[in-house]
Amino acid sequence: IKQFIDRGYLSRYEYYSVRPNSEVQRELDSVTTFQNGDYTDADMTRICDNDHIRAQIVETYLKYAAGKKGIIYTINKVHNNNLCADFNKVGVRTVAIDSKTPATVRKQYIDDFKAGLIDIICNVNIFSEGFDCPDIEFIQLARPTQSLSMFLQQIGRGLRAVEGKEKCLFLDNVGLYNRFGLPSANRKWLYHFLG
Repeated sequence: IKQFIDRGYLSRYEYYSVRPNSEVQRELDSVTTFQNGDYTDADMTRICDNDHIRAQIVETYLKYAAGKKGIIYTINKVHNNNLCADFNKVGVRTVAIDSKTPATVRKQYIDDFKAGLIDIICNVNIFSEGFDCPDIEFIQLARPTQSLSMFLQQIGRGLRAVEGKEKCLFLDNVGLYNRFGLPSANRKWLYHFLG
């Protein structure tokens, strides 16, 4: 990734993350039960889908990315809708998309997003790969994961380079940096595959 950034094939970025000793990071680090190698929905919901943590997510956006266009990755449909409502309450034009969103509605939201009529799309595993909107200005991570590939797919939506795009902001409210490092880190791939 670093080589592609240096050659201009991928966008430069700034990365903001919660601290290793933050409340949410301590809670995530205390989880001992996993499903298919990742956090359970129940644990993620208990830790991340409450008024306090969602307020921090909104505050992070307002501090670092206010007025910018981006995607937020959420845990599940309920968390997705809760975060969408929280952003709309503070006047940020936000929509929620999940697997149950009708194709025509999803297309309209995406067209409106690309046209600048919507600021944020909250989504549940919809835009992890294959979504083409290179002028995305920020990615916000509100869904923890143990999966390096999921992390890289999510941040990859913001790394697309396009003329006029100076950089992408990554707002990591669930400490993925503390687990995986920066997107452009030189990785020990064998370790990530074998543990």
